[in-house]
Amino acid sequence: MSVYKIPLKFKAGEFKFTELNVSDGECIELNYDETYGLLTYEAPIYENEVRVYSVPRELMPNALTVLYDKNGELDKVTLAEGERVRLIYIWFKNIEKSESGVLKFVREQADRIAQEIIKRKQTLSRLFVEKFYDGEAVDIAAKTATVEEMRAVIDEYNGDVSTADNSGNYPVEKMMTVDYEPLAVMLMCTMGEFRSMLFNKAAETFEERLKSRVLDKIDKTEDFKFISEEYD
Repeated sequence: MSVYKIPLKFKAGEFKFTELNVSDGECIELNYDETYGLLTYEAPIYENEVRVYSVPRELMPNALTVLYDKNGELDKVTLAEGERVRLIYIWFKNIEKSESGVLKFVREQADRIAQEIIKRKQTLSRLFVEKFYDGEAVDIAAKTATVEEMRAVIDEYNGDVSTADNSGNYPVEKMMTVDYEPLAVMLMCTMGEFRSMLFNKAAETFEERLKSRVLDKIDKTEDFKFISEEYD
């Protein structure tokens, strides 16, 4: 187990981990388990344990970048993994900031997924939104079904038309997911009692945004349905 300390206060700007001067002041302690590639820490203020999985050993700690705001207060920690930048920590000053940050993120994700759906130029019979949250793991995804795919599902279940309304009966390849890791980190970096409510609002925001961006721009069958499902 390796421990990497990041000061909560430093100076304004963006720094590589190796550029930080760790003093005796308050720090976030990143605990890195080399065996499992697991990074854990206790989020300041709210004292939630945050877990980030599958962190490559060779990237720690040199691939960490730390951002401080104009007052020198810790704002964000990221990890560069090739072309991907992973969110490790984000500071929300209060509940309002965490809500606006999470909702902004899911709107952007909904816009991205909407463009994917529109580019397919398919006539859709079903558009599903799947969601899941257990306090740590989080998932919000969209899945589409054409009339041919819907008929194949009904045929597979011996003509039971109700099976057409179950997203789990359609191929996983049709699924388009929100980038769940930064969303999970954002939720874990906010107040514990508020997280479930914020997830529900994020899922609702995603659904409404997807509807507004997609439904008027695609071809739909007469029996088209938009279906939202929560799985466990």
